[in-house]
Amino acid sequence: MKAALLRRRLASALEAALRTREGDAIAVTADRAKAMGVAMAGLAPDAEVEVADLELSTRMAATVLGFHPEHVRRLIRGGRVRARRVGGDYRIRVDDLWPLLEARSRPRDPGRGR
Repeated sequence: MKAALLRRRLASALEAALRTREGDAIAVTADRAKAMGVAMAGLAPDAEVEVADLELSTRMAATVLGFHPEHVRRLIRGGRVRARRVGGDYRIRVDDLWPLLEARSRPRDPGRGR
């Protein structure tokens, strides 16, 4: 799929979520669009993109998740996020971030601490 087409689809999905006025749907869709958009940063509109192959650096994943990059590295080393080692850092597939993104939008159990 061309990068320009994927960007249009992400924008359409976000627009549709905003029309639902459901907070959870908006949050999850916005997080997914943000993750994929950040992974596609710098790609030309006519670049071919495989959604399953989109990856983020540790720093970019931290930006998407709202965490410090070192926290993302701890999540990787602890086995909570799958990643592959490239040079001195990691690459995380966007698909492997979905569980963390979805967990953020679920209501928290009031009896649980941080």
